[in-house]
Amino acid sequence: MEVHKYKEPIKCDKFFCNYGLNIEVEAKEKYEMIHCDFKQVDFKPLVYDGFKYIGVSKLACDSFTELTGKECELIYNPIEIDKPNVEKYNDGKLHLISATRLTKEKGLMRMQKLAKMLEQAGIDYEWVVYTNRKRQPIGNNVIYKDTELDIIKEIAKADYLVQLSNCESYCYSVVEALMVGTPVIVTDLPVYKELGVIHNKNAIVCDLDMKQVDLHLIKEKSLKTAYKPPKSEWGKYLSTNKTYNPNELVEVRTLRRIWLVEENIHTGYGKIIKVTKARASELEAKGLIEW
Repeated sequence: MEVHKYKEPIKCDKFFCNYGLNIEVEAKEKYEMIHCDFKQVDFKPLVYDGFKYIGVSKLACDSFTELTGKECELIYNPIEIDKPNVEKYNDGKLHLISATRLTKEKGLMRMQKLAKMLEQAGIDYEWVVYTNRKRQPIGNNVIYKDTELDIIKEIAKADYLVQLSNCESYCYSVVEALMVGTPVIVTDLPVYKELGVIHNKNAIVCDLDMKQVDLHLIKEKSLKTAYKPPKSEWGKYLSTNKTYNPNELVEVRTLRRIWLVEENIHTGYGKIIKVTKARASELEAKGLIEW
């Protein structure tokens, strides 16, 4: 992993970081975010002098405190999503979607088992997997796509979002799916009970060895959900005054020849173009531009 060192210290009133500190910071208040169930992974939490700790779930807080003896305040992740105006697929297929690394801890082998079960049962499915890591084989009807900044519309159109991890301490994609009315297929993890993920109501919960998978319920597609995530208390630390305007135009430099259909821009390498901040973030994630 490449580590970037800043030449000058960062000065601010409040500083928040994740998983390690490799920059010099001068701040009145320092916080480390705890978003891992440390009791279920093979690395230990880091602690720093002068820091306070905030966990994204009670599970994350409890595991951190048990291992370090440090207090950890619970503040759920902030999330606000409006349900997009899209229709579910109506082609007779079972439509699944995932946005995940294809690794052991994120449930690759369980994904393979589920695909095999669907195929052996003769269930016609299409499974779209967004991933930016090595693409591992899953099943015959799996479509791989590069990660994108926003796939909420695609999640809303799907019949289920699938996330079959070994452990989770929050899981944004599951919460996002439920907020736009898409049930989820998940493993039986403690944090899901904390977040209000309920089998046969808004979710199909599978045991970790995938021996108890209700294929009939999956095929039936009868689950409906009206879901609200646990309330976030981030207003205690951060101002609610919004200064970021995603539609503000900014200048960026192209890193390759690109054709942006939405903006009707066709240009070559090293050119300065103007796009919205939201679009710039999306293009940067794909390695097409630099700010």
